[in-house]
Amino acid sequence: MFNQKSNIKLWIILAVLIIAVAIIFSTDSTKKERSFRKDLVSIDTANVSEISLFPKSQKGKEVKLVKKDNIWKVTSENGKQFTVPKTKINNLFNQLLAIVPKRIAARSKDKWKEYQIDSASTRVVVNQGSEKVLDLMIGKFAFQQPRSMSTFVKLAKDNDVYEVDGFLDMTFNKDVNSFRNETVIKSDKDKWNKLKFEMENPDSSFELVKLDEHWFINGQKTDSAKTEQSLNSLARLSSSNFSNIEKAAFPKQTNRLTIETGEQPIIITAYQDSTNYIIESSMNEENYFDGKNIGDKIYASKKSFLKE
Repeated sequence: MFNQKSNIKLWIILAVLIIAVAIIFSTDSTKKERSFRKDLVSIDTANVSEISLFPKSQKGKEVKLVKKDNIWKVTSENGKQFTVPKTKINNLFNQLLAIVPKRIAARSKDKWKEYQIDSASTRVVVNQGSEKVLDLMIGKFAFQQPRSMSTFVKLAKDNDVYEVDGFLDMTFNKDVNSFRNETVIKSDKDKWNKLKFEMENPDSSFELVKLDEHWFINGQKTDSAKTEQSLNSLARLSSSNFSNIEKAAFPKQTNRLTIETGEQPIIITAYQDSTNYIIESSMNEENYFDGKNIGDKIYASKKSFLKE
């Protein structure tokens, strides 16, 4: 009888202990579940009015993107504003919305330096009107097999460092010029019917004319393969090497290319002296380009089109 009562008490104690342990683990699990953010970025892209980047490559100097009348502008160091192509803004938003925590990498401040979540980070601040809807710090990246990249990030007001997919530096650690329009020429070459090359040396000037789907220079039929290659390089020409010289200070005009398309002509003008070589495009009037890398592609010689 005594042993039976003892066994019952032991079973009751064991049951209480099991219930207590279950409650403890359940509570601890719930805390962890609540403390692990499932979403770091929650923004309405249609209502975002400002994006401020503080890239580590620029030592934290602000790169500010502002939307006005549904057009995005980036401001240069001298205060001049440039239109940002929609594709570049969409890329920023797509990258932000793709940020999803995979795991918590650290939960204390003493780990921030290890993950470059300190002065070495790139910071992204997003505003909807006067409301700040995101303040994100982007730290170091890690390469994982097979061919996978991840980045460590932290919300500015939180201690937790998260690992997320992707190489975010490629999108957010950029300077002002990275958001400017890089287009020099972007056109369908099949709609072109004449290219007029006006060179500083008049003897080097010529016209490339299309007749019955063939190209000619002064009545001489061009080499089809060479002409195709040259026109292809012109039709999708861009540059990230900008010139910040004001037009009033341009050197003398040297060369000019006019592409007739049957609609609005495309005009590419060169200004050059012993120091500067500037390219101006009618397709991108806000921006001027350094011609040192693209000038030879634009102002080709007759040899670029004719048979040898």
